[in-house]
Amino acid sequence: MKKVTVFAPASIGNIGPGFDLLGMAIAGMGDTVIATRMPQAGVTISKVTGGEGIPNRADQNTAGIAAQAVLSELKAKDGRPSPAGVALILHKGVLGTGLGSSAASAVAAAFAVNLLFGNKLTKAELIPLAAIAESKVSGAFFLDNIGPSMMGGVTWNNPITREVVPLGCIEKAIVVIAVPDFSLLTRESRKALPAVITMEQFISNMAYASMMAYAVAKKDVVRFGQSIHDIVAEPVRAPLIKGFDAVKKGAMEAGAMGCSISGAGASVFAITDDSKKAKKIGAAMLAGFRQHGVTAKQITTTIDKRGVRPLRGVCKIL
Repeated sequence: MKKVTVFAPASIGNIGPGFDLLGMAIAGMGDTVIATRMPQAGVTISKVTGGEGIPNRADQNTAGIAAQAVLSELKAKDGRPSPAGVALILHKGVLGTGLGSSAASAVAAAFAVNLLFGNKLTKAELIPLAAIAESKVSGAFFLDNIGPSMMGGVTWNNPITREVVPLGCIEKAIVVIAVPDFSLLTRESRKALPAVITMEQFISNMAYASMMAYAVAKKDVVRFGQSIHDIVAEPVRAPLIKGFDAVKKGAMEAGAMGCSISGAGASVFAITDDSKKAKKIGAAMLAGFRQHGVTAKQITTTIDKRGVRPLRGVCKIL
């Protein structure tokens, strides 16, 4: 195999109370990587499209870092040098921040390189390699975006043991996302987190996060949406997202089951199971941002069940 094209979906980390532990892949939006075997060793990124300010140096881009990590792992697994290098083309299809953009690039590249060289590693084995790439960009080892982007659906992710467990998918869930026209870096968002939390905060988030896992297993969209209740990260991160309170209030008044910050922000997501309500929720979320002088884009989608996967041919937009 000389060339492969791979798509990895965007994702929502935390899903509210499941800080660093829960993640959800979202349908439609994602990054595409075309990987080509090259005679010279190493990784190069020949083109990056679809995003502004994305580095094309392989050692500064999560796609390039993940690709190199997989090549090194394959070399160690085979006990001999890799027979070739890889050239990547990356199309950024993830809009805004808080939707697992760097994770999607890392997952797509890791999966593509593994596929290119015989598909010798499982998705589970690729996860820590992709996470290495994201950690070099974000500053910490996260799995709540890497996990769902790789596996699809909703995943339980343990960054301590580096384990990801797929929990399943709720087909009825409709995900409404508002993406503001400003960015919020994960590094900056994490600085706002409290060093110590109360027992009440701990118990509340534990209760709601565990109920979310139960809701996914039972495909109970109502319990899933109503469990999006975070009293640890959301209150301290909300001031970093101009208009957040108005956006959340608008979404809930329009009928959302739950609403919170997507990952570290700045995107905001809401859950419903009614397509008519979804339109009202989306409009209300945009209106909330407008009240504070913020332009935003609205996306209505579902949970992506498949995770990373190969595509036939070359993506036309490249």
